[in-house]
Amino acid sequence: MSTDTSHDDFEPPPEARKTVLFCPDCGHESPVTGDWETVTAGDERLLVCVDCGCVVDRRSRRRRETVKAV
Repeated sequence: MSTDTSHDDFEPPPEARKTVLFCPDCGHESPVTGDWETVTAGDERLLVCVDCGCVVDRRSRRRRETVKAV
């Protein structure tokens, strides 16, 4: 009985997929803590693509969380 579980589909391991953000507009990719521009807008923290300016992540800020406004 064969126990080969390999497959030909190219897909990064789950841990890699969770740590990298991809820009939907231009395809730029970087870790969450990578080169994204961090912008504060009201009570939200935005991660903005450094190549095209697209917002790639939008999170509510916790009151005690300090975010550098750019």
